[in-house]
Amino acid sequence: MRLVEVRQWLRMALVGLIVVACSSSTTPVPSSVGASIPPASIVASPSLAPTASPTPAASKGPATAQFSIVGTAGLTGQVKAQTINCNRPSLDGPEIFYTGQSASGPGIVIFARAGHVEVRVGTGAAATLRLRTFVGSGVTSFDAAKGVALDSQLTETTDPGTAIGSLGTLSSISGTIDCGDQQPGSSSVVVSGLTPYGQLDGALTSALVTCTVTASGTFVGVNGLGTAGTTPVLLFVTAGPGSLQVSVETRTAGTFYTGTGARLTTLTPNGATMAGDISQSVAKGSSPSPNVVHVSGSATCGVTVHQ
Repeated sequence: MRLVEVRQWLRMALVGLIVVACSSSTTPVPSSVGASIPPASIVASPSLAPTASPTPAASKGPATAQFSIVGTAGLTGQVKAQTINCNRPSLDGPEIFYTGQSASGPGIVIFARAGHVEVRVGTGAAATLRLRTFVGSGVTSFDAAKGVALDSQLTETTDPGTAIGSLGTLSSISGTIDCGDQQPGSSSVVVSGLTPYGQLDGALTSALVTCTVTASGTFVGVNGLGTAGTTPVLLFVTAGPGSLQVSVETRTAGTFYTGTGARLTTLTPNGATMAGDISQSVAKGSSPSPNVVHVSGSATCGVTVHQ
């Protein structure tokens, strides 16, 4: 089980993306503002005659998915799509991230990349979290920005000692994800400061910006890559109403920073700006004092999820 993804499951539950049985059913729609493709440069023509304007490409619409699973304890049948994040950065290369809900209730999370798919079944959060993990290699037509086709047998890789409760097992998965017009958004977010893995000081690269609109407010999440000292890290920055959170994760460990206050974040119609210091979350009375990181910059939605 990848620690990074377990921690992310918990993070998403905090902002309402999945309660791991997941959120209300909705497919992310691409933002009308964000990382649109700039027009090609104009080339001078030797003719004085006017040229016809190019016909705009037809919209592909929002990202879509169709999946079915085979397993035990009710885990057979169609999976209802809830969120899709294409071209998502990870320490193993770009991937497509998907959450959905099985017909029997447990949440389904899929991480697909070239030649590899990881499927999680889970319920609950924090102390009630129950998870099982399965992997396979039946991945074809993979393009992190366009989509993927899966037709794979699955093998369980759940870590010994993981709480699984009454969750069933999965034996196979088949289906497709089409990224549609989904865009990554844009980010100038910089995280600097000391972490247990080294000094951070740079803008997030390969960033994906997901904005989640909930009844309690909008949360702007920036997922990107960075380096702590010489260690490659995956970062998640989440700006909410009066709150700012950062998760810094290696392949085997992770740490979390959080802060509250109206001055930390300013939410905009299409994203957020953020500026301020936030402290590492540690056990009360721990020594030495928790580290502090500084976050600054802005982010524009690439994907907007309405709950």
